[in-house]
Amino acid sequence: MNVKLRINLLVNRLVEFIKYDHNQLKFPLVVACRLVILLLQKLDRHSLAFKITSNVYRTGWSGSDKLGLKVAKYYFEEHPELGQTISSAFVNGLPPMDNTRKFFSQPEKMLDGIITVLKAPQENEKGALIINYSYYFALFLRFYDVERIADSFNIILEPSWAGFCEENILAYTLIKAPIFLQVYEKRDVEFIEKLKSNIIPIEVGPSWFINHNNFVPPNSGKRDIDLLMVAAWAKFKRHGAFFKAIKPLVESEPHLKIVLVGYPVDMSKEQILELAALHKVQQNIEFFEWITPQEVSALQKRAKVNVLWSKFEGNNRAIIEGMFCGTPVIMREGHNYGEQYDFINPLTGYFAGESNFKETFEKVISRYDEMDPNSYVMQNRNCIVGTEKMSEVIADYEKGQGRKWTKGLDIKVNDLHGMAYLNGNASDYEESYTQLKQFVRDAG
Repeated sequence: MNVKLRINLLVNRLVEFIKYDHNQLKFPLVVACRLVILLLQKLDRHSLAFKITSNVYRTGWSGSDKLGLKVAKYYFEEHPELGQTISSAFVNGLPPMDNTRKFFSQPEKMLDGIITVLKAPQENEKGALIINYSYYFALFLRFYDVERIADSFNIILEPSWAGFCEENILAYTLIKAPIFLQVYEKRDVEFIEKLKSNIIPIEVGPSWFINHNNFVPPNSGKRDIDLLMVAAWAKFKRHGAFFKAIKPLVESEPHLKIVLVGYPVDMSKEQILELAALHKVQQNIEFFEWITPQEVSALQKRAKVNVLWSKFEGNNRAIIEGMFCGTPVIMREGHNYGEQYDFINPLTGYFAGESNFKETFEKVISRYDEMDPNSYVMQNRNCIVGTEKMSEVIADYEKGQGRKWTKGLDIKVNDLHGMAYLNGNASDYEESYTQLKQFVRDAG
């Protein structure tokens, strides 16, 4: 028995229980946090007060949505000078990381990939640009003159995780211009709408912008992988809980083939294997680490079922990539805020928990010929449809302001490290990128 491993599992399970389980019963915790926030406000510890608010809002505890809205309005509507203090401290306090260090010395390198132009400005007609990944929203504010850019471009933010009561987003309420925000959880849609700020929600998310040309159903061949899980080696991906869920299935089908695809985050492949051994399913698992999108696509085409087992994250793309490959999904019930997502339906897959995974898997296999994930996403949830939705919202706003909107947005797609154009390329927007470089602040 690995005592250290079991202790870590117990600690992680306790943290997970406090954060995400039985949230309808946690109103007393929200009340207690509200009292702490009030005390911190009295002590002028506003950044800490807001940070606690943000963390509580993200949990989804009963009443946390009302608390988040109340405190957000206090700082960013009733007392914007305090909101500015919080935002400035957050934006200017961000340290360089391995994947962002180059942007601190050369912010223009964020252009075409992190900051991507989707429409060039024309005479009397605004252009549009989009910023990918929540972490970069603050860097855009730090290194670019955002209000001057907003004179020529509509700005779209594409968050990488759920829970929008946070500095990365609310700092933009202080910008004197409209900000368009992708919002993919109903709870966050309501939060943004009730905030009644300059932020305008668009109900799409990162998983809409997959390059479907790279993920297509197989022409032929047997699907020889029973379960595929594309998930970083990270605690929030809940590999241990997944292994517990599949143990009864493995016991009934000893030759079940399971493939895990990932890369190290706060765990290693060896630690994931330890968890598998703890539940005696390690002999069924094959690992792939740091593989290319093309290799992921090849595995998706071989898989019978794709799995997402996290309780909380952003707008997961791996399960939609699988759907483009014709692979149904089993998604952990209660994911994020427990929304019954429309993209999980009889054509695409099912929700399940640890106690009924085996039965759910068997249901998918029994209905395999009736399911058609590719058809669903090609008609309802892809980069073309997502771009049309963004264009419609921005066009309605622009026309409401008495401005022209004669050309829609270009179609972009997301890859592992940024954004690219589906059909065009950056040279189509060379003049726009040159213009944006003029708005870079002194990086020193």
